[in-house]
Amino acid sequence: MKGGILALIVLATPFVVGAQTFNSCTDTLIPVTISLTSELTATVPSASIGLYAEMQNASANAISDASLAVEVVQKDTGTIVDRFVTSERVAIFPNSSGKVGFVWKVPPGIDSGEYTLRATFVPKGGSRARSFAQGYPTASRDITIAGGVSQPAQIRSLTVNGSVYSPDTVAQVAEVGSVSAVAAASNQIQGPYKGAVTWRLYAPDATLFDKPLESRETSVELHPEQSANIPYNLPALSLNSYYLEGELSDGASTSYFDILLSREDGAFAWTRCIPHDTLPKSNPVNTKTVLSIIAAIIAVGVVWEIAKHRA
Repeated sequence: MKGGILALIVLATPFVVGAQTFNSCTDTLIPVTISLTSELTATVPSASIGLYAEMQNASANAISDASLAVEVVQKDTGTIVDRFVTSERVAIFPNSSGKVGFVWKVPPGIDSGEYTLRATFVPKGGSRARSFAQGYPTASRDITIAGGVSQPAQIRSLTVNGSVYSPDTVAQVAEVGSVSAVAAASNQIQGPYKGAVTWRLYAPDATLFDKPLESRETSVELHPEQSANIPYNLPALSLNSYYLEGELSDGASTSYFDILLSREDGAFAWTRCIPHDTLPKSNPVNTKTVLSIIAAIIAVGVVWEIAKHRA
């Protein structure tokens, strides 16, 4: 009977090891690490902050014509208040480091509070959608803004065909039929708001420098403490998936958002490798490993109980 138990453990072991080695995310790993420093950690609206991104290339291949995609997020609300690509391209020799300096010009209409600036290393030809989802190596730096004004309208929620959309997830829609995305804008100040939402529709694999397939602007006027829904109806194009980028702006303050749309399974597969605040953050590989071990233990326990009853 001990031989039977041992055989069961041996049979279970390859199953556990197989679960540990299966990881689709490892196929997309980039051998680059990035760190971020800044001249200041606090500033005021309309000022400029100098920052430096240092990247270490751990591969035997040289890196050329890579980019840095930068986002600034309000920590309390998660609102993306700024987004840009640095002008200097990234080039790093094999097994060495490189440094890129850039400046963040603080928007004049920004609110006081804590912000996180995130710089993402984007390889040549990297996906625009993945870049602004921090799907490549990313470093961050917290910055405090003092003396700001209450930011007026912001995008508070997104829906696709009536269903709530969570950032950096894929909105699955029917293979045929219309698709409507709606951005809910809310004016939080006592004064009126006058701005516009600019929608930009991209191919799913569009790079940082590709032009959108379509661009559309919708005027937004809100009374104090008023909200409004701004819809975008997907045009009749031939692709099965799209990256939709939006920007609400009045010229002084901005609120960015993104939606990943797909009529087919498997689009934007890289999203599975990004932790989502709305989803459990457990690693799927670790989950499979734990379940496998539990299954093996249960099986051994069953055999052990049978052995005791037969004795």
